[in-house]
Amino acid sequence: MANENNVRDQLGVSATIGVTDNPVFTILNGLLGAAWRACSQHQTHIALIEAWGLQGLAEAMRIRTADEPVTIGALLNRLVDLDGTPAFTIEVPAIGATVREILDNDMGLQRHTRPLLNAAAEAAGAAHDATTRNLIEQILADEEQHLSWLDTEIALYETLGESLYCASRLQARKASAA
Repeated sequence: MANENNVRDQLGVSATIGVTDNPVFTILNGLLGAAWRACSQHQTHIALIEAWGLQGLAEAMRIRTADEPVTIGALLNRLVDLDGTPAFTIEVPAIGATVREILDNDMGLQRHTRPLLNAAAEAAGAAHDATTRNLIEQILADEEQHLSWLDTEIALYETLGESLYCASRLQARKASAA
């Protein structure tokens, strides 16, 4: 029970789950709220960056976040498959006003999400739900790739400075004709 409450606190779930109070419902609802927040933050950032003319960066971000609706669908489907009901809260996204703020806010979101996913995977395992645990571990693996990409982008920004970094992200990279 203490582990379940810890997961509830980390995931920020305060909704009443229902009569069964299945800990996996709490986990999935918490992750759904986090996924919707991430999706709205990322889509807003992509729109801003595109409006600023940084098509290359916008396209790279779009590629990195294209799976977010799929993730939301997979979490929702798992919840419904278990006869759960969606009952989640979406936190306010942290929208950046500059390219650097966007990168930093997305990095902050990724760093916040990683321990939540780890805790959720452990809690699903403790609830003897291997399918949910595997789903969460797949999401975690994708988040690790996004985190690595953001690390690289922020390092480039710091090395090149704002002007050169933005200049390097104006054009989308064309696929080579092989």
